[in-house]
Amino acid sequence: MKKVSLAIRDFALPVPRKGSIDALSGYGRASAIGQETHQIIQSKRAQEHDNYEAEVAITHEFERGGFIFEVSGRMDGLFSGKTPKIEEIKTTFSVWELHRRLRDAPNQHPYCLQLQTYGYLYWLQNKVMPKLSFHLVSTRKTEEEDLDIRLDLGVYEAWLDLRLNELVEEAQHAEKRAAKRRKNAEAFTFPFEKPRTGQIELIQTIDEGMSEHRRMLIQAPTGLGKTVGVLFPALREALSRGQRVIYVTPKNSQHSVAEDAVVKLQETGAKIRSLTVTAKSKICFKNEPLCNPEYCEFAKDHYTKVAEHKIMEQLSKKRKLSARTFEKIGKEFEVCPFELQLDAAQDVETVICDYNYVFAPRSAFGRLTESGLDQDGKPNLVIDEAHNLPARAMDYHSPALSSVVLERMREDLVNIPSRFQSDASELIDECIQVVLNRKPKDSDKPSKIETTAAAFQEQDTKLRTFLSQYLEADTDIQPRDVVLRLCFYWSEFTAALEFACDRERTEFFITFHPHHTGGTIKITCCDASEMLKECYDDFEQVVGFSATLKPFEFYSRLAGLETPELKTAEFSSPFPAAHRKLLIIPQISSKYSDRQRNYPRIAETIQKISALKPGNYFAFFPSFEFLERTLEQFSAPPGFMVLRQERGMRNDDVQAVLEHLRAAEKTHSSFCRSRWGFLRRGRLPGQYDHRRVCDWSPSTEF
Repeated sequence: MKKVSLAIRDFALPVPRKGSIDALSGYGRASAIGQETHQIIQSKRAQEHDNYEAEVAITHEFERGGFIFEVSGRMDGLFSGKTPKIEEIKTTFSVWELHRRLRDAPNQHPYCLQLQTYGYLYWLQNKVMPKLSFHLVSTRKTEEEDLDIRLDLGVYEAWLDLRLNELVEEAQHAEKRAAKRRKNAEAFTFPFEKPRTGQIELIQTIDEGMSEHRRMLIQAPTGLGKTVGVLFPALREALSRGQRVIYVTPKNSQHSVAEDAVVKLQETGAKIRSLTVTAKSKICFKNEPLCNPEYCEFAKDHYTKVAEHKIMEQLSKKRKLSARTFEKIGKEFEVCPFELQLDAAQDVETVICDYNYVFAPRSAFGRLTESGLDQDGKPNLVIDEAHNLPARAMDYHSPALSSVVLERMREDLVNIPSRFQSDASELIDECIQVVLNRKPKDSDKPSKIETTAAAFQEQDTKLRTFLSQYLEADTDIQPRDVVLRLCFYWSEFTAALEFACDRERTEFFITFHPHHTGGTIKITCCDASEMLKECYDDFEQVVGFSATLKPFEFYSRLAGLETPELKTAEFSSPFPAAHRKLLIIPQISSKYSDRQRNYPRIAETIQKISALKPGNYFAFFPSFEFLERTLEQFSAPPGFMVLRQERGMRNDDVQAVLEHLRAAEKTHSSFCRSRWGFLRRGRLPGQYDHRRVCDWSPSTEF
């Protein structure tokens, strides 16, 4: 019989799932702050009680349907004696609300089922029925409360029978999925009959690195076909182990490149499914992406509705899962489309998402790297535009709190109900004072400071309490609601400060920047490599690639990939140099100080070059102002349509522009802010004239 290993937190779940999406649902994962609180309480218990033992391991095997389910976990605390007691520690912001939830649903809430499972396994192994108790602690350590619950063997074993039957179905599905992936790997073929120059070498390099189990950094120029050249071997290797690939990009707008590669693989016979994760703020149906059942009808009873309507079964029949799919189902069944993405990710072969879901602290995608039955190792990770990763990772850990930003929020208080305005204004006053209290005496220059998180945590507690009251009042939340902005702005900084203060390393420093109306306190992470290294541990193979990754030593160190086993490789452009024409016009300067008098001449140059031959031409500018001033002076050649990238352009607008470009009978002059911000949001495969559009670099920008 095959063995399936499960942690108790994954085993002890309601059958079927029930509940809403919120912080007290019991479906989340323990935070670092919660783990720290556990350790403090356990240490205190050990000092006060001679019969107390912390982190007591317990394991039991259940046989059902041809499988052995090994369930294991660690009891937070065990008080031995004639009548032993098992204690489970839970941290929460609202102790009394969690107390009520657990008291009212002792046989349904995941936390209760976890504690009862500890008790049941202890009873099976020792033939002694233990007492069961929760010790609930505020995340701000201001409140503590105990709650005893009872283990009813009849009720528990009825649930256990249902859960084991459910696990058998899940195991059978996972078994078939892994077998299908391995079979697909055997027939996996490259989606193009004639690979470009360098693609075969790229694929061979990645195959070699994976066979040696070495992490890789690959530099390859635009036009080589590096996306499919990297994804193909990474996916083939993952499928051979029954696994999948997580493909991350620095921006949601760059997902389409990976999506195109997956489509090509599917069109040539690859039986793979893909899922593109859309940011929560973009896919949420509400004015603010706030997962609170009191505010959001899509969060309310989400898990209950997903189980009742068998929504995951519906999603399993679709080859491509995109925002449109989740939005349609979300509206039809009134469930959260973002949460559906997280649940569906386990069942596809390729997940395409932003860096945030792998590298950001407190990521919502903790389930991303979980493995199922018959899967060997872990998923593979592909990092697109990997040169962006070090800076993005440092930004994750480098927030700021500004008294100016806080003061400006006061102006928006007129948009919330009048009964909340006074208290909100007072809270803003307190927040500003906490920031200004960090200002060093007798210093009017930016300076490094030493601070603790205590005052920020205390203020965060006040803000959270106020937010709870605000939401419970059935307030009509408008876009960019000032109360939500204030609370999230403060909470994000506080969480980062807690993290920075806990790290006894030199990668963080905190500064205060005074100005005439107040000041800003800034956390700076100058090296996120250690945090990135922890993220890589969740993956079997790691491949980072970009057109700009030199010097490799620099990027590998900052990206946390610096090891003796790291494999690096560089590839040349596949386009013949004869097809590239670089023009240097010394009479025209684009220096900032010279632009004013050169706008007409730059516009004239673009016009003359475009008029030489019909086709699609792109001019790229370092700023929107530069673009707009040049466009004012531009006269399109006869028969040319002028297209331009607008500020804050939405995806639908970009797609409309691309449809114009796909019309082969038309010619266009396109003015774009940056080479990636426009084109990479929707490629035109096979429609570039490589004689005129290739090897874009600062030298070729007008």
